[in-house]
Amino acid sequence: MAVQDLDSRIDDWNSKDELFRSYIDESNWPYNSVVFDPRVFTAIFEKTARLFANKPRGRMVPREGGDTLGARINNELLSFQWDENERISQNPMLAKWAMMDQNARKYGASFALVKWHWETKTDKDDKGKSIKVPFFDGPDFKPLVNRDVLANPSYSNVKGWFAYREYVTLDELKETNDSAQTKAVYKNLDILRDAVKKEGEGGGDNRSANWQSKNKEISGVQDQLGQDEYNKVIEVVTEYTPERWITYAPKHGVVLRDIPNPYDHQQIPVVMLKYYQVDDDLYGLSEIEPVEKLQKATNALINQYLDSVNMSLYTPLKVRANAVQMHTLEFGPAAKWIMNDPTDVVAHETSGVGVSEFASTYRFMIGAMQEALGETSAAVSNLNPGKSDKTATEVRDLAVQRNARDNYNQMFLSEAIKKQMMFWHAMNKQLMFTDPREQQKVIRIIGKDAIRYFQQRGLDGTGLDDETARMITGGDDPITQDAMDELLLERKIRPEQMTQPNFPIDTGDGVISKLTMEPGDEMGHLILTPEDLDGNYDYIPDIESMSVPDDGQILAAKKQMLELAKDPATTQLLMQEGYKIKLKELMEDFFEQLGAKDADKYFEKMEENGLIQGPGATPQAGEGPQGPQPTGGMGGLPQALPGGQAQPVIPGPVTV
Repeated sequence: MAVQDLDSRIDDWNSKDELFRSYIDESNWPYNSVVFDPRVFTAIFEKTARLFANKPRGRMVPREGGDTLGARINNELLSFQWDENERISQNPMLAKWAMMDQNARKYGASFALVKWHWETKTDKDDKGKSIKVPFFDGPDFKPLVNRDVLANPSYSNVKGWFAYREYVTLDELKETNDSAQTKAVYKNLDILRDAVKKEGEGGGDNRSANWQSKNKEISGVQDQLGQDEYNKVIEVVTEYTPERWITYAPKHGVVLRDIPNPYDHQQIPVVMLKYYQVDDDLYGLSEIEPVEKLQKATNALINQYLDSVNMSLYTPLKVRANAVQMHTLEFGPAAKWIMNDPTDVVAHETSGVGVSEFASTYRFMIGAMQEALGETSAAVSNLNPGKSDKTATEVRDLAVQRNARDNYNQMFLSEAIKKQMMFWHAMNKQLMFTDPREQQKVIRIIGKDAIRYFQQRGLDGTGLDDETARMITGGDDPITQDAMDELLLERKIRPEQMTQPNFPIDTGDGVISKLTMEPGDEMGHLILTPEDLDGNYDYIPDIESMSVPDDGQILAAKKQMLELAKDPATTQLLMQEGYKIKLKELMEDFFEQLGAKDADKYFEKMEENGLIQGPGATPQAGEGPQGPQPTGGMGGLPQALPGGQAQPVIPGPVTV
């Protein structure tokens, strides 16, 4: 079923590729000029560039059993994995989603596999012995080639089953696992190896046996997949259902895997992107389809016009037989034509009506194409197709029309990215800590917003240990400050020994904070544990953050915010509500928008009592972050209250 449906679509996809690649088959072209107006390519490329200019800034939100801190940690984990995914494919995630976008616009729909990827590489140990070293362990996102997608054509979405053809080597089958953090799971590899050896010379299975690459044909090169005899390729098909995964080599009759669906979510691990639904068809509407004939007509019009221009420059001649020496009829400076009578050679007269109407006809065709594609056209007026000038109202209305089309696309793109992220999150909960020997993962945290949030939650802070905190806060009988000092001296405990991380992590080599900062406070390392993945969360993608930003509008908005921050009336109203503007952070964002790479270097703490109050400054005894503070007993602990009672302290982690 899938192969029959796929074969019926490939011819249509080939014609779509020709229009996207601006290709003209000269063997069937009726004009001497061969010129293609690349409107289809420009429209699709610009739409992709508008939607995929930046990394998305989505966020996790807590559901049952989740909390805000866990949501932020899981969000940073997904952000880290988004960047880390480039290691296994050599393509950044934005490039993968751009490929998904272009395939959806060309063919009507695009597909991607979302699975766990565990891969090893062969390396040498200290003694020179070959060992398997983990290379990648995490979720993957793999856009699929539409011509190898064998989807169930009975439904308008991915349902029932989904199969995909891949062309892999035996080594890739040995070192890859897409279901868990364990050894490779494919079986019968020895039988498959023997079957490949029996074939003798050659590069194994050939992709061209299933379909001919139109893109390579347009480029004039041969499809070489399956020609390398030293890295033989094997065609492998995997069928995914909610219940089972079945992998087999159809050309060799070998089943490599037949296992239950290894994922707890029990779904087919496929993300489909489709912008324009078409009733019951699995593939939606291609953006090329409505303008396909307009594009071909525009090409014909241009080449017809160019042929007419060439004919007017080198017009046909009517020559009297046996009265003209034909070899002298050459166009060029100082050319001499030899004939019996000047009337023996007469230029053929052609009508210039078609040439004179070319400009208005061309503008009409381009206007129709741009209208169908949802794009603007600075060369054509919608009110008067033959007129080249646009009114300001038309320019504004067409900009709104383009934004409306982009917004419609963003709705479906948002749902597709959300599905990918929820697949990743579900696999993280199930497979990230399957190895009992590895119950900690370290991820990189970049971005001052995330770092500031984790620091405010105290993930890199320290506080009093449990015993000292109980004595101070009344867990045991409260004691005075003098008694506390005597207790510390008796036990020979220094003040710094009473503190421990607010969120301690035992690494085996010692206890450290959950968040550790790199020098400069621009990057940190967050240690994940299985408890961080507990609870249920939902992902809300911010698709608009991926589009091309309007720097002019952003700068104008931040400039207006700075003006409001300087307004005394605004400051007074905020103070009445118990708030104040973080002017330094607002100015940093404004400077960075202007192009400053590190806006924080332009700010320095003011001097107070002859000391620089900055991040690297060491306060003297009795000084806190706000200047001199009243000192108490040993280590700056709270002073005793009159009457011998200890100063009350709010229960919880106490920052020293």
